[in-house]
Amino acid sequence: LWIHESKSKKARVDSKTNTYLSFQHTAAGAEGTGQSLQSPGSCMEEFRAVPFIECHGRGTCNYYATNHGFWLAIVDNDKQFRKPMSQTLKAGGLKDRVSRCQVCLKNR
Repeated sequence: LWIHESKSKKARVDSKTNTYLSFQHTAAGAEGTGQSLQSPGSCMEEFRAVPFIECHGRGTCNYYATNHGFWLAIVDNDKQFRKPMSQTLKAGGLKDRVSRCQVCLKNR
């Protein structure tokens, strides 16, 4: 397995999926944790601004509105080495600024 990351809205590798690239790290102070960008778990089929839930052994799960989700953004080729400009995105517009990725399986 390998991950193909694209800074455009559509990943270029031939695949059945066009997923969103999540930088999955929790903002839990010194005890934060995360998912490697090399892992297939970094490619999310559905976009959710905050993709974290916490499930307990009792069969219950909690969603915390105070958690933050981190996503790799699309950057135009001519702006990659410039200072990023802040921008305000309207509802639904956030998904259009997130990098795409694909999980690929190499045939032997």
